[in-house]
This record gives sequence, C-alpha cells and structure tokens, in this order.
Amino acid sequence: MARVFSSAAFCWLVAAVSANGQVVLTLQETIDRAREQTGALVVARARTAEAEAGVIDALARFRDNPVLEGAAGPRTGSGTRGVDVEFGVSQQFETGGQRQARTAGARAAVDRQRADGQRSVRDVVFNAASAFLDAVAATERLQIAEGAETIARELLNATERRFALGDIAAIDVNLARIEAARSTATLVAARADLTAAAGELRTILRIPAAQPIELRGSLDLPPPPPVERLTASIDQRPEFAAWQAEAREAEAQMALGRALRRPDLGVRLAYAREESDTIVLGGLTVTLPAFQKGAGTVAAGVARASRARTEAEVARERAVAELRTALAVYEQHASLAAALEKDAAPSLADNEALARRSYEAGEMSLMDSLLIRRDAIDTRLMIVDRRRDAAHSRLAVDYIAGVLQ
Repeated sequence: MARVFSSAAFCWLVAAVSANGQVVLTLQETIDRAREQTGALVVARARTAEAEAGVIDALARFRDNPVLEGAAGPRTGSGTRGVDVEFGVSQQFETGGQRQARTAGARAAVDRQRADGQRSVRDVVFNAASAFLDAVAATERLQIAEGAETIARELLNATERRFALGDIAAIDVNLARIEAARSTATLVAARADLTAAAGELRTILRIPAAQPIELRGSLDLPPPPPVERLTASIDQRPEFAAWQAEAREAEAQMALGRALRRPDLGVRLAYAREESDTIVLGGLTVTLPAFQKGAGTVAAGVARASRARTEAEVARERAVAELRTALAVYEQHASLAAALEKDAAPSLADNEALARRSYEAGEMSLMDSLLIRRDAIDTRLMIVDRRRDAAHSRLAVDYIAGVLQ
C-alpha cells in the first residue's frame, strides 16, 4: 500500500522557516543528494587530487636533473704561473622502462584512490537511505500516536460526562485519565523519535537545522530483480575496482624492479682550459647493476598483486553468500509485513469502533475497551516496524549487490 507523507508531520520540527525554502526529499532524491553533497565526497575528491599529483613526477622525462660541475685553480711550476678552468655537465638516462613503470603505477594509484572514494560515498548513500526510511517510519508512528491521543482525550471527556450523570464509578474516570496520560507520553516519545531520525538525515545530507524538510515516500519498496542479475552486479562494487587498481599498481612495481636489472647510461660534456690550451671532452657513464638488482621490489610487487587478487576473490565469495542471505531475510520480512497488513489491519478499526460503542452502551467495561484499543495501537505500530524491517532488508540487498552506490 503506497503512502505519501505530507509536510504536516514535520512542521513541528522547524520553529522558523528558512529563507532558502523547503527541502523535499524522496528516497531517490535522498540518494542523489548524498552522492553530491556528502562530506565523504569532498574528502574523496581531495584524496584523488592528491594521488593525481603523484602522476606529475612520474611523467617527467628524466628521473635525475642535469649535474653541472666546475673547478678552477692555479697552475705553478717551471717558473710560470697560470689558472686552469674546467666546466662540465652530465645527464643520466634510464634504459629499462622505469618511467613507463612509474607512470603506470601512479595512474593505478589514482584509480585505486578514486575507487576508495566511491566506496566511502557508497557507504554514506546507504546510511542516508536507511535514515530516510527510519524517518518515514517515525512519521507513520507519529501519525498513529496523534490519532491515539485524540481518541484518548475524547474517551476521557465522554467518561467524565457519564460520571457526572452517575452512570459509572470514579475508577473509570481514573482509568480514562491514566490512558490519556499514557497516550500523551507516547505522542511525545514519537515526536522525539522523529526528531532523532530527522536529525540523522540532516547530518548525513548536510541540511541546515533551520531549513524545513518535507518527506515524500513509502516503506513499500519494489521487489528486487532476479538473483542472477544481482549476483552479476557484485563486480561493479567499488572495492573490487580498488583491488584491481592495486593489482595493476603492483604489476607496475614489478616492472620497475625488473628495470633495475638493466644498466643506466649517462653522458657528460666538459670544457677545460689549461694555460693557453682549450680542451673539450665528451664522456659516457654506465651504472652496473651489480648489487641493487631490484629483487626486493619485484618480490614485493608479486606478493602485493597476489594479496590483492586473493582479497578480491574472498570478498566476492563472501558478497555472494551475503546477498543470498539478504534476499532470504527480505523475503521473510516482506511476507510477514504483507500478512499483518492483510490479516490484521482491516479488523483494527472495526474492533475499536465496536468496543467504543459497547462501552457507551454499557455492554463492556472501560478496562476491556481500553485493552482492545491498546492492542489495536500496538498492532498498528508493529505493522509499521515490520514494514520498516522489510524496507531496510530490501535496501541491504541493493547495497550488497552493488546496485546502490
């Protein structure tokens, strides 16, 4: 049964109307707002930008800067004095593809950081959607409490009139007053619950406290798609993208380690002046990989890639098991909520009306009438709670399957 909630349930939450206007939230709008305005998104973008900055150095054509050398000093001997001058510049070149390996690793790190950010945002989206459902359920519970409090006050007035006419004893008046007080306390508690649920939603969505909120939604969510489609969508979860990126980062680390086995080359150009002679020299240097051959770097990359792939495999197996469990839980919650609405809900109003008429006609005691009324209220609240459980378990199915992100 679809329900649309008006802003009346929330008007008591806001003492003054914000100049920015009212925020209207459906479940989908809550999800969209969580994706775009959550603090996790801001942090994720900052971390991605930090990772992207690492690509700049990796893309540099030369790892080492040119080295400029100079020397000068007096020349003495054979009765002559003079000054010798020497200047040189050298540049080292990598020959093993280190630049390509570093660039691939830096870009994989960016992809990993971006996926980690998406995972954080996905968690916030799930929390926001859960808070929305809690607020909708709290609104329904508040509506039930408001109706119960109104009826309790009417019953108290009727009881006081009958007592004044001498139709009933004072104990019935006391019972009616106690019931009215209980109903008022339940109403205040329901308002507090709604305040807490709305406050949680405001915090997640970063909505100012003075800005009014209007909820439009229902606890009756559509059924999930077939399990085969849900299972196939698990691979779209951002943590799997993060592990894939980490595996690529490890492969780049392995390539960098293997590149260290090859010698680096360097060229040197020097100018020297000795007395009246001018000398120009060209040189070549070769770095011999005699001790540092990148074995540790390669081994670390192999271990890291293996660990990332293993984590992904184990996590996918766990996710598939969690998905099947979540589907079973949802089906049980949905069946229970539907059964309560079908079998119990239609009789509640009838029972209350019959009990009230019977009491007014003197055919039923006030205590029996109150017991029937309290049972009806408890059953309505139970239906709301079971529908909320079904909605939460339905949301969990989408979250585990990677549909909600």
